[in-house]
Amino acid sequence: MAGVLGQLPPALLALHAGALADRHSKRRQMITSDLVGAAALATVPVAGALGALALAQLVIVAVVQRAASVLHDAAAISLLPSLVDRSLIQRSNSRVGALFAIAATAGSHLGAALTALLGPARALIGDVAFLISAGCAVRIQTAEPAQAARPKARRL
Repeated sequence: MAGVLGQLPPALLALHAGALADRHSKRRQMITSDLVGAAALATVPVAGALGALALAQLVIVAVVQRAASVLHDAAAISLLPSLVDRSLIQRSNSRVGALFAIAATAGSHLGAALTALLGPARALIGDVAFLISAGCAVRIQTAEPAQAARPKARRL
């Protein structure tokens, strides 16, 4: 059940995540989503240590973390053209896609190893990568393109 609910945010947010990135600071969206994802995941080892971990919490954490990842990825992809020269966009997009695939695969294997070594709740300590990602996003020093204006409502 948690796996299914963890997949709902990408389906529901995918179309809106790009619009959010166009209307707001991409760096801020990346940083905020990383911090929200890290905070949600940090509740699991804390609840596990206190003996209060429940399935409902795991479902909520899965949904929040996946939604944060979708928002982060949309902002990251739309920030890329302001980071590289126009002639390098296709190559850069290919490399970003390859890195996402490598990170997902390596992350799964590393997560399994940490779970076997530390136990399920404490293994989430390895998700400090969200904080590293937020720190890297803070260091991005580029001017973002102008944010899209919100369309004005027409009066009938």
